[in-house]
Order: sequence, then structure tokens, then C-alpha cells
Amino acid sequence: MGFGDSSYIQSHSPQLFGSAEFYPFAPAPCSCLGCCVPTTLQARTFIHVYDNRFTANMPCAPYGCCTTDEKCMVDRTSMTFYDRQPTRTGMFCFVIPMTCCGPPVIFVKKPYICCCIDASEYFGTTIMASPSSVCDLKKYLVCGGPCYTCCAAPLFPGIKNGDKFLAQWDKALRGYGKMAGISDSELAVFAVVKDSELDHHSATKVQHPPAQSNMGRE
Repeated sequence: MGFGDSSYIQSHSPQLFGSAEFYPFAPAPCSCLGCCVPTTLQARTFIHVYDNRFTANMPCAPYGCCTTDEKCMVDRTSMTFYDRQPTRTGMFCFVIPMTCCGPPVIFVKKPYICCCIDASEYFGTTIMASPSSVCDLKKYLVCGGPCYTCCAAPLFPGIKNGDKFLAQWDKALRGYGKMAGISDSELAVFAVVKDSELDHHSATKVQHPPAQSNMGRE
């Protein structure tokens, strides 16, 4: 086996499974601060999911709306293969997959006001990642939101139509798991969670979009 020959990082297709959509004020945390975000910064912001990895750039404008030239911006790029966290469970002592508490969860967190008013249009939604599903337990045993939201970390803010994007990501990850021979119990599951303690706002799994004849582009 030579350099770069690992079966876990090979791409068998240049297909782009999906790209994230952002609210007009992203990456600002709310619509009130959208005026501080230069369009040149948004032009460099992306999240793409491919057959074996996801890539992202969440750049920074040091002087806010006064940063009008792209050469003054700081790129914050990342690329992660699917056989690593957050799309695959972590390892215990670098040896045993930590599947005892369930698979990792990548979810869209929708902001709610007073537990019932959807504030996504003003604050956007955030893609979060939890190292496990905590056996799908709820915060108050029989009610409330899922426990894994308490140990989740934010990945990407300002996402629009996050459920659609996660469905595309899920399709790519399932195909990768079959190709690499990784058990589904080690691969992340995808969900939509509303930031509300009302029981009827519990997490829901993402739904796959209808099949299309041309899903990606090079």
C-alpha cells in the first residue's frame, strides 16, 4: 500500500451530493447583524458533501463590512473524511469503537422563542454534532428534547433548509459506509431538533429527497 492508497479515503465518483444553503445574513448570528457581512465574504462561504468527505470554508472578515477585498479575508477551510468524527463514532483508547451509547448524531437545531415560535428566519438554524445518541433518551426521561443536545457542539451556523441538506449528506454517508464496509452502528444518523422542551417538538429523522436523474455536478 502506497501513500494515499487507504480504501477509506478513495473517491469512486466526483459527484457532489449536496451544498448547504445559507440565510441572507449568514454567517452573522442574526438578521440584525446582516449589514455587517460583506457579500465577498459570503461568496467564499460554502459547505459541500461528496461521496467520501465533506468540505467547508467559513471565512472571517477582520473588519466586518469594511472588509471589501477578498485578499483581506481569512479562510477557515476544512475537509473531513467520513471514517472520522463527526460522521463516524469515536474510539475508546484508540482501539474500540464507542458504540455503547449509540451512533453519533448530526442534526439541525431550529431556534424557538417561548417554546413555540419558530425564529429560524431571524437567527438561522445551526448544524450540530453529538458524539452519540445517548441511547435516544430524553432530557426528562419520558418527555423533553433529546439528551444528546446537551453534549453537542456547533458545526455550521446560518443554515437554510438544513433538513434537505442533511438528507443529501445522509445519502452520501450511507453509500460510503457500504463502499468502505463500515457498520451502520458506527455511522452518524441525521435529525432535525427544535429548540423547545415541548414533547411534540422531539427530534425527527431527515427524509431523503425524491430520486433525480442527475443528482450532482463535477
